[in-house]
Amino acid sequence: MNRLDAFKGFFAKLVTANAGVKDERLVNAFAAVPRERFVGSAPWSAFTPIGYIDIPSDDPAFLYQDVTVSLVKKESINNGQPTLHARCLGALNIREGDTILHIGAGTGYYTAILSQLTGPKGSVIAYEIDESLAQRAAGNLADYQM
Repeated sequence: MNRLDAFKGFFAKLVTANAGVKDERLVNAFAAVPRERFVGSAPWSAFTPIGYIDIPSDDPAFLYQDVTVSLVKKESINNGQPTLHARCLGALNIREGDTILHIGAGTGYYTAILSQLTGPKGSVIAYEIDESLAQRAAGNLADYQM
């Protein structure tokens, strides 16, 4: 296992455990989707209650923490907090074969996680009103089964 895969695996277990979710499929979905692909190139910023702080490195390992990462800083558009999303996804109890409508897909990170959960027999329909985010999502999700 390479270093980044170890971070991703720990991240997946940590955010689902902190969300109170015991679902190995959700753990695997978080571990499978490369967050760095969806948040864009470094430099990155993390959203905090007192504003954004710069992530001090272009090492993607920094993204595998329970942090909200800026997508468009000047508009306060973010890739949301993983634990919150894990809690919500766990409550939905998504199964293989389900059809999901994801409204507010951003750059597609959580859409990709949904795709992992619905599997090849399911489908995810992603909707994003912001044209630049929708274009980024389309590129990021091009090789995912939707």
